[in-house]
Amino acid sequence: MHTTGSSAKINAGKENRSAVPLPLRRTQSRYNAMKNRSFHINLASRRKELHLTQEQLARRLNVSPQAVSKWEKNSFPDAAQLPRLAEALNISLDALFGLNDPAEEPDPEAVISRIFRSTAPEQRTALFMRMLYTAICTYDPSWEEISRLPERFACETFASLKTDTELMLMRLNPDLRYAFFLEVPEDGIGQYLEDTLQIRRFFRTLSDENALRMIAYLGSGTRNKMFSVAGIAQTLGIPEADVQKILDRFERFGLVWRMKADFDDGQRIVYGNTHKTPLAMILILAKTLTNFIRNVNPSTDIWHRGVFRGNDAGDIEPLPYWEDDEL
Repeated sequence: MHTTGSSAKINAGKENRSAVPLPLRRTQSRYNAMKNRSFHINLASRRKELHLTQEQLARRLNVSPQAVSKWEKNSFPDAAQLPRLAEALNISLDALFGLNDPAEEPDPEAVISRIFRSTAPEQRTALFMRMLYTAICTYDPSWEEISRLPERFACETFASLKTDTELMLMRLNPDLRYAFFLEVPEDGIGQYLEDTLQIRRFFRTLSDENALRMIAYLGSGTRNKMFSVAGIAQTLGIPEADVQKILDRFERFGLVWRMKADFDDGQRIVYGNTHKTPLAMILILAKTLTNFIRNVNPSTDIWHRGVFRGNDAGDIEPLPYWEDDEL
């Protein structure tokens, strides 16, 4: 009976397969082969689109670069690794296997725009900082979960990112939060900073204590408030000649603007503050630098070339990764 039952099942299986027309079976076979090729092609294409090397993607997945290379040619990850692979590439598994059009994937800019437009204006600052913190954490391959900005810190804490293409620094404490991000050009920033004369003039201006006091005083005013030399001198206790000299330097840097106004006792020059954004950033970063940065979490440090570049003596090629059978 057992043998007969088994034979019946086998025969039934053959009948079921033979019930599928041969042209349809061939079409299904070609489709599966095409789908498999799509995976390898889409994996390599998406990795390159994100400007990731095989080594960088391998670090995110805790596998060897050789494994990534094989996936892009003719093999597949374990089923358990597929969701992590899709997450690392910010793509759906359907798109990775070619089951839908990559153009149907969510548009990051559209998603971000929708989120911010639907957020109350007074809540956008906190949302912006939370998103930046989450983004900087994704660069650390050991941080697999979605990271969220903590609400409390025991001491002054920063998040830092340094790669060959990005620099980012965030101060996380709620009393003063800021973020500085730099996309490093391929040739570095040295050429942009090559002419240092104006930079030296600017820092010489900032080296004057009275100039710093005037920056703080002018910056505390409302947008359209105007200041006179005599008023600044009286308020801050600085000689009028020194105030005028500093204002002249400020004007050359575009930090203030001037106009002639009529008063009861005649015409006088008054000054308005331009409230330049870089000035506040420079002072904040200078304070951070001189305080020393001690507590950084996360600190992603995966760079090989300094940001100035231009004077490279030649890159040192990294050692090849371990072979699969190498001890």
